[in-house]
Amino acid sequence: RLARATHQVSVFAEGVLGMDATLVGLVEVQPRRMLHEGIRKELVRQVVLALHGILIFKAPRAEELEERLAQLERALSGFKRSFEYVSDYVGVHGLRIWQEELARIINFNVEQECNDVLKKRVHEWESRFQSEAVPVPLPPPVDGAATFVGRLLRALAARTHP
Repeated sequence: RLARATHQVSVFAEGVLGMDATLVGLVEVQPRRMLHEGIRKELVRQVVLALHGILIFKAPRAEELEERLAQLERALSGFKRSFEYVSDYVGVHGLRIWQEELARIINFNVEQECNDVLKKRVHEWESRFQSEAVPVPLPPPVDGAATFVGRLLRALAARTHP
């Protein structure tokens, strides 16, 4: 299944990368840039969904925290391996893109979580970690925390508080 999906991606990428920039009306379309932005968008979307979906805690138990973190590690490791594998066929710098986007996602979510204690809020569209081309989605708050960062910090605090 992975080989079939990789083959489809490589055929698609080969076609896109073989295209030249063209004009569509008055707008110049650059296929290579569109492919790279599309890859980044999907990577960011999948990682945010994993972080938001996995880091939800029902009870502040040590076992649940460890279980969720192990589940997150498996999910992110799988994304990273798949992304690095496919990036060879698409002709992008997979590890660099992975590190840049993961850092941007985490920084953006930390910034949004800090809004509760800041006098001047940083709205998501004002964030220096936000991008028009590859936006970081901000899922709705869960359990009183604005982001997965807040939920993780609360779980860690509950585990370490005597």
